[in-house]
Amino acid sequence: MVVPIPDKLINETDTVLLIPAHEVLGIPNAITPTGLVAYDALTTAVLNRYAPITSTGHANAGAGGNVSCAIVSDGFTLSFTDSQEDDEKTLCEPANSVDLTDFGFDNDMTGFRDANPAAADSVFALWKALTFAPDVPYIIVHRVGYASTVPFAVGQEIDVYYSHTDLPVNVHADGQKQKIQQVFISKSTAKPNYVLAA
Repeated sequence: MVVPIPDKLINETDTVLLIPAHEVLGIPNAITPTGLVAYDALTTAVLNRYAPITSTGHANAGAGGNVSCAIVSDGFTLSFTDSQEDDEKTLCEPANSVDLTDFGFDNDMTGFRDANPAAADSVFALWKALTFAPDVPYIIVHRVGYASTVPFAVGQEIDVYYSHTDLPVNVHADGQKQKIQQVFISKSTAKPNYVLAA
């Protein structure tokens, strides 16, 4: 009997968007030209607004974009961890019941720097521009299974993370390419396995 080997996902099948965010009554919202969209109600129109922005020279560049091709594959951690739990119960609840309170996730990314920081056609310059300062709120969208150039479509699954930037760290090593590391500050708000419905 021959056991089929499952297909492996390769680096080219990851997409990472940084979408500018604004909180309203504690709920993070994506900022779009037509208004705010809640993090748990993102649409293909919102995502496809930012997906083509891969340089600071793009017509819609300014506050967000698609940084997939700037990120170093072995310097990338964007995944859920154990969530915080509340095990306080009433007399009517089962003894082993718990409520999830905050989502736990790690979001640490390292991206390459461009030799020309002012390059208007560089995804590396875009990465630097979007992560150069602390306390910038982003909705981070991660999609697996499609190249970063493929538009978002109904039925695709994404993971959504709400985070703020921290101070960027310059990564320099002898004989190595220069990089910028951004260990985003998790805001414990996320939407895993979100299937695009519109």
